[in-house]
Amino acid sequence: MLVFDEKKYAEKLLKDKKFQTYRQKDIERYILIRYLHEKGLNNDEIRQKLDKFPLIGCEYLDKKDVDLIYERIFQRALSCPLVTNVEIKIYKEEIDAINSLDDNFAQDLLFVLLVYYKWAINQNYLYFFSKHNNVKMVMINDIDIWKYANIMKLRVSERHQLSNKLILNNLYIEDNFKSYNYFYLPFIKNEGDVAFTINNYDNILGELHIYNNPDDYKRCSNCKVVIKKTRSPKKYCNNCAKLIKNKQNKKYYKNKI
Repeated sequence: MLVFDEKKYAEKLLKDKKFQTYRQKDIERYILIRYLHEKGLNNDEIRQKLDKFPLIGCEYLDKKDVDLIYERIFQRALSCPLVTNVEIKIYKEEIDAINSLDDNFAQDLLFVLLVYYKWAINQNYLYFFSKHNNVKMVMINDIDIWKYANIMKLRVSERHQLSNKLILNNLYIEDNFKSYNYFYLPFIKNEGDVAFTINNYDNILGELHIYNNPDDYKRCSNCKVVIKKTRSPKKYCNNCAKLIKNKQNKKYYKNKI
């Protein structure tokens, strides 16, 4: 499960009072614990907050066993710091390498891989230094990357063909280490002319699209995430539009009462 900003994700969990996934509840619980610990809450106070997110299967265990389970959960959760406010720089030479591809899906996939790689090398648990390749290799989960690259609508074979295309163009190197897949991007830069910076990961592809086609895209007036221009004077992204509408409705009914 890939979460670029755990603070924002935890705040949504607490607001909705429920997990956002079905199979990744453990990871979501770790994120909550890290966030609440960062806020200064002690373990007992965090446990009270977690009551809204109960452990499934512990209903018939005695308190001692449940406490032991939570102790292990806390140890694992706090073995990593809260991931938030990570800013990365994208250089013009990197964009040029991406735009050299003649396939839009391949461009989108490579851009998401670039953003993910630059973000992941800030997380010690996601990379290792490969002596064989003499570079930092980053752990990858294809499903997460495919979702952010918006290519899940393609057949699995077509997605793998895109990766093979990147390899054949010497833009992507993949390796396996201790049963995990890792990758590196040979065209990556750490200096030069900066195209833009990213610190909001809500619409990663939007950053590439607004850079390449500024006449077709703009930013949400509230959160600054990239949105596509439409015939109607759209000011907000879908999330902000929903929040603003809810606030207006609450204000309307409050005044009516």
